Amino acid sequence: MGFVLIVAAVPAAWLVVLAVLFARGRRRGVWLSLLLFAAALAAGAWAIFQSRSSTAGIGLLFLPVVAAVAGFLGWVSRNLQRSDDRTARLAGWVCLASALAVVAWELDAGRRTISHNRERDALQRARSLAIDRSKALIAERLARRPGEETAALSALIAERAGDGEFLLAALTSPFASPEDLDRHARPDELSLTLTALRNPGCRADTLARIHRTHANPDYFSQALAAHPHTPPELLRQLHAMNPRRITGLDHWLARNPATPPDVLQALARSTDVNVIQGLLQNPGLGCDLLPEVARGLRGSARPDDSFSVHALADLQAGRCR
Repeated sequence: MGFVLIVAAVPAAWLVVLAVLFARGRRRGVWLSLLLFAAALAAGAWAIFQSRSSTAGIGLLFLPVVAAVAGFLGWVSRNLQRSDDRTARLAGWVCLASALAVVAWELDAGRRTISHNRERDALQRARSLAIDRSKALIAERLARRPGEETAALSALIAERAGDGEFLLAALTSPFASPEDLDRHARPDELSLTLTALRNPGCRADTLARIHRTHANPDYFSQALAAHPHTPPELLRQLHAMNPRRITGLDHWLARNPATPPDVLQALARSTDVNVIQGLLQNPGLGCDLLPEVARGLRGSARPDDSFSVHALADLQAGRCR
């Protein structure tokens, strides 16, 4: 908080200085400073908003400081340009060029971000097409060997082991063997590992191994929280760390039929409608928890949520009668 106040104080102080100068009639360079301040602020904001990064907004904290620097240089340049000293006038032009360079740099950063986005989109489109072609190839090959789909797919995976797009397509197949899923779930890889972990055929030991050995285990937390083969102890760990490290895991734990009873009991006290909806769809939810779930729904932001109300009524009239 203190850092944010310090960062905010710099542009605020400069604007106060300009206001005082203007009020005292010392207006040389004030309008140019404000113009450059506004230009740097607008150009910087435009550049930041071109980014798709979740952390790009952090740049907005520092943007007013950058704008204040451009404004200060503009004010200095205007005052130095009126000097009788040739060196001072030259320094004034340098300050003006520097202020304009700040704005130009921000505009160029935005342009480069747009270009990068276009390149990334083109690569993603090409990758998606390659994955779709691979899925079509897999479907065509497996159709030739009814009853032997798993063996046929395993042979294809071995044959195309160096083709990342093919592997992404293959590991989503319901015919992918647990052995192939385990083999391609690696501690040094993200996309293939995540695809393998999301496959319903992935083994419990594979899920536990990746959580234990991967350099970035949190990346897979949602997939682990939702997977029906995730070991109960690991599901307990995921619940214990939520939301301190990862938010939203309760939504997936509530729906997972493998979630142990003690975790379901803790989730039953939730007033999050998404968690309540998940619990009411979970076949492992004990009938003894329905009153707790009903209390949570009444205390939620949407106590009249139609899905939850009807699901509770169906359970109370059905298996929990």
